[in-house]
Amino acid sequence: MPAVKKRVRPAQRIDMTPYVDVIMLILTFFILTAQFKAELSEDIQVNLPNSGNDTTKLPERNVMTLVINRFGDIFADVDNVKVREDVLGDPVALAVYHPDSTTQPGYKNPANLNEKGELNRPLVEFNDREKFKKLLIDFRLSSKSNVGKDLRIVVKGDKDADIGTVQDLMEILKETKNTRFAFVTDLEQDEKENK
Repeated sequence: MPAVKKRVRPAQRIDMTPYVDVIMLILTFFILTAQFKAELSEDIQVNLPNSGNDTTKLPERNVMTLVINRFGDIFADVDNVKVREDVLGDPVALAVYHPDSTTQPGYKNPANLNEKGELNRPLVEFNDREKFKKLLIDFRLSSKSNVGKDLRIVVKGDKDADIGTVQDLMEILKETKNTRFAFVTDLEQDEKENK
């Protein structure tokens, strides 16, 4: 009997074109919907105070950051570009308030800024306490209308900042009914070495 010849089947090919199209659509979707955060830390240098063991996790989204530098300036920023543009009129602007009328603001002295003597972001100055309080309220209202969520407040204070500026900020937060906030600190050195 003759040997049975096996029929050779042609190799099956999978057309990858639709998969590449789907991957490109997904990539485009994520690029267009991603929110890029303008970094506050690159402009304002703050030496945070040390603390003991802190297990509080800071929020990542819908955050209003208040930074007190060692010159007594209070910087206000939000992580949402739409809210920032709605309230400040610029998608990358940074609000600043100097509560002490007897001292010169530190942000006006080029020696106190970054290496080039300037800020990378435009400043919106608030010289009146009532206008700064309105700014904090406007940030929260804009966040509720644009995002549907309230802002979580994070306070970063320089360890060399005047205690009076910190007290002023606490009073402003209390008067604007922003009573829930988190202070950001550095862990003590022995805690860092153990981890």
